Amino acid sequence: MSKQRAGRASAPQLMAPTLILTLAGMAGAAQLNFGVAYHAGAQGGGWAQAGVSDVNVLGGRVSAGLSTHAASVGYSRSLALPPLGAVTARADVALAWRGGVRASTRLGGSVGPVALNLGAAGFSTSAASIDPLALWAFAATDSRDRGLAADLSARYRVSRTLIAVAGGEFGAQNMGFLGVEGRRDLTRTLPPAEDAQPGDPPETETTGTLGWRAGVRAGQAVLGVTGGVSYAAGSGLNLGLDTLIGPGAFGVTGSVDAGELLGPGRTARLYAAYEPWRTASTPLRAGLEVTAALNRGEVGLNVSGGRTVAGQVGYGARLTYSLPLGDSEQP
Repeated sequence: MSKQRAGRASAPQLMAPTLILTLAGMAGAAQLNFGVAYHAGAQGGGWAQAGVSDVNVLGGRVSAGLSTHAASVGYSRSLALPPLGAVTARADVALAWRGGVRASTRLGGSVGPVALNLGAAGFSTSAASIDPLALWAFAATDSRDRGLAADLSARYRVSRTLIAVAGGEFGAQNMGFLGVEGRRDLTRTLPPAEDAQPGDPPETETTGTLGWRAGVRAGQAVLGVTGGVSYAAGSGLNLGLDTLIGPGAFGVTGSVDAGELLGPGRTARLYAAYEPWRTASTPLRAGLEVTAALNRGEVGLNVSGGRTVAGQVGYGARLTYSLPLGDSEQP
């Protein structure tokens, strides 16, 4: 009986490398990806993955990967549909070797001044069974072993610098949110030019953009006002800080993205999130993401960790390498 189960389990494992090699050999294959990781905590251990991404198929882009935890495939496509504007769609499916499937889809588009984004997912295994570092990402990830989830957001451009937002999250912790976002360009006055004439208006240049956010969030086990600020410099530096405060609820998230301040082809981002009001996601998360361009390809390092809803502490590190293949231009 155990031999039969072992034989059935090996079939998808043998098919996945064939799929990766087939996609890599197709015209338009853009990138070959490798990664290794180690994670500690509940069910800690090693992880390794190989795959391809941005493969031009049927007018869209296909990605596929095989790891020691799972096999995955994804498809994305962008379409211009006048007068609706640009529409993007993506679907992903992952099969965990220990059993279980995760499937998700996302659709985004715009109609005049309104931008819509809709996502849905169904799963019979946890996100950590596919990617052991997924639960410590900056964006909160559903940590349940099985379930359904969906999210919807709408953004209405009131003016060039003001946007109204509304949406909701549905699944383990149903909630909705309303708010507004604004931005202001920061400028400085330049010294007068040598050929400037009396009465000429002073010249200015943009030094960065200051953004702000305010709203309310209400739902299961959460009720509070939200607020945030961000700053984007012309050098590529980006700073962000958001909070939620309400009766019995508090949360704060922040990130620092250095852009290419460390040098051309190099990026670094540091983030942290403390959201104890979340009931189905890791409430404490932190991480550092670094990438560096090489003569051929790009290397990346991700170090992250946190504390789960059950109070378990975990951490991990992942090293990746991406090698461009063929023509990477968009179709």
